[in-house]
Amino acid sequence: MDPVALLKGALPPIAAALLLVSWRGGRALPVAAALGLYVAFGLLKDWLAWPHELWAAPNGTSWLVWGVAALALVAALEHARLLPARACGGLSAATGAAALWLVLDKLAQRWEPLEIALHVGGGGAIVAMSVLCVRGVLAHAPRSVAPVAWFALLLSLDAALVTLGKSALLGQLCGAVAAALGAGAGATVWRRGWSLAPADGAWIGGAHALFVLAGVQLGYLEWWPAGCALAALLPLWALRRAGGGRSWKWLLVATPASLLLMGAALWLALPEADPYGY
Repeated sequence: MDPVALLKGALPPIAAALLLVSWRGGRALPVAAALGLYVAFGLLKDWLAWPHELWAAPNGTSWLVWGVAALALVAALEHARLLPARACGGLSAATGAAALWLVLDKLAQRWEPLEIALHVGGGGAIVAMSVLCVRGVLAHAPRSVAPVAWFALLLSLDAALVTLGKSALLGQLCGAVAAALGAGAGATVWRRGWSLAPADGAWIGGAHALFVLAGVQLGYLEWWPAGCALAALLPLWALRRAGGGRSWKWLLVATPASLLLMGAALWLALPEADPYGY
């Protein structure tokens, strides 16, 4: 892969996270991730069309970036306590489902009603459940940098998976979100006791599901590896109470099954060897 393209995708989110999180703390991480993703897309492809322009000329990848930004906005508003506490989970899930609908809008125009119900309705439900799943995990995760590192790793593996699905741009954009999360962890490592909050489940869980589903619908990722990747959150959710406040124990108990599923996804996504050598 072109090293210049790698830098274009990685440097903006890293710079945004280091600057904003060092200045305003971990609550600024969703804004940093959205800003870094926006700039990375502009450098890698072109500056985003505004949403009102995309209504007339929809583009799935552009809507994907706006969708992650919308989820980051919901998280930022929740961090700032500007949303009713009881509405945050539902609003986050609904925003993720709406983002998936917009990503698939152009494709859905030529689908049959059953296909729309399956891909748009079913995909929206998957994104919503991913958001709620990560919110539940973060509500019980230890107050340390360990969950931050884990979700940065998960999104990095998502980026590799989508790239194997023959979409380098989607892989770089997903990697940009992972880079923001990793840089945010580095910027706050000196803040003892800081970690991700349930509010961050909106943009982290949403980005995970949206990029994997986009890899299928907008790229060439097969459903079997995508299904393994989407299921990787389930062991984390099922074991979210494990380990109490001890981060090493939580990681030891909760992550092996998730990593096994991500490993299976990557293995299934590997291109088949040509038996004739061509």
